[in-house]
Amino acid sequence: MSRIELVPTVPHLFPATREAIHEPLFSHRSERFSDLFRKTSGHLRRISRNRFHPVIAAGTGTWANELMVWNTAPGAKRVLSISNGEFGDRLSKQCRICRPDTVLLKFDWGEAYDEEKIASCLDAHPDIDWIFGVATETSCGRSNDIALLNRVAGPRGIRIALDGVSAVGLAPELFEHDCIGVVSASSGKALAGLPGISIVLLADGVEPAPSETRPESLDLAKIIAAENSSGMVRNTLSSMHLLALEASLRSLGDCSGYLERVRGLKDHTVNGLRRMGIEPLPGSSSPMVTAFRRPPEPRWSRMLEAWESAGIDVYFRPAYLQERQLFEIASMGDLHTEDIDRMLNAVKDL
Repeated sequence: MSRIELVPTVPHLFPATREAIHEPLFSHRSERFSDLFRKTSGHLRRISRNRFHPVIAAGTGTWANELMVWNTAPGAKRVLSISNGEFGDRLSKQCRICRPDTVLLKFDWGEAYDEEKIASCLDAHPDIDWIFGVATETSCGRSNDIALLNRVAGPRGIRIALDGVSAVGLAPELFEHDCIGVVSASSGKALAGLPGISIVLLADGVEPAPSETRPESLDLAKIIAAENSSGMVRNTLSSMHLLALEASLRSLGDCSGYLERVRGLKDHTVNGLRRMGIEPLPGSSSPMVTAFRRPPEPRWSRMLEAWESAGIDVYFRPAYLQERQLFEIASMGDLHTEDIDRMLNAVKDL
């Protein structure tokens, strides 16, 4: 019996992706690699409504955010970083290291963005011209209100930079807002490839800001310039990772059917656990990941034992979930109703 990982860290690979990772490795300086890079880039442009240039590099989601911060914040007059969870806090820290004068606006953990508070902060700091925030705050499962940010930013001429690592692929609305200039992403989340590729999507007309203090490895302009070289990459990128991402993006198509499927799996999960008396965290609105309140002991321990026996992994080990007595269930990639049924059936008698 194969295990089912219902966690926001490991996607379920599509059949085409599983087939792709068994291909023999080939050089990142070959014409074959260049063709593969162009195909992958084309898929990402389509997902971004042909309004963003995708920059593809080896790395993690955190690395994608470093690329975003260090190529945007140095050119800003001043930066506002908004946080309402673990990953917003991490992004704020990245902004402060790059720009110590960053203004921080911290909401309670899992709290919705408040338009009045954000507007008041901008009024108090009229030199702010970039807002950094998280599209999907994975730690609480909340899809943040990016339309609200766009509404506040537009009249003030402010651009928006988003951590989209847990959103891109399942949040097409991100690419509809005029104020969004940069979005980060990762191959190993909702895009359902292998972890290991950092993606930065630059809106048309947005260019990396110059900086004399930026680390060499974070120079996005040089990574983009390398797209005209052999292989179209500046640093070594595994053909296996790129093959997997291209196959996954090809399987996702325009993502509309994928989004509908994942939303259906979320509804099935929430309704099934609710019938057992287990409620989702209010505001846990992401289609990909939902946070739930743990039942009291010893029921919680018995549920974990039952899931382990059934080959099911749910997400509960991070400290930010442990201290709040929460667990999460995520749907990324090629998951189906029968996978959710297996999770629910394992604990329905408890």
